[in-house]
Amino acid sequence: MKVHVQLLGYLAKYSPTQKETFSLELDAGATLDRLLEKIGFPPDLEKMVLVNGTRSNEATRLAEGDEIFIFSPAAGG
Repeated sequence: MKVHVQLLGYLAKYSPTQKETFSLELDAGATLDRLLEKIGFPPDLEKMVLVNGTRSNEATRLAEGDEIFIFSPAAGG
């Protein structure tokens, strides 16, 4: 299945295509964890993930055509 990924800000350095936005082929039923593993995203790096506009975690199952946005959480006070 093909999913569409956007890595925002400095996280774009983990893109396999050197671009912020790219498509990726995964096995049917793959989880977000598998996607992160496939692109070499460090497991301990803080991140926020939206799948089709909904906050998601590593156990989220992905489907054909999903739109995934990965970005650094905001900090401040």
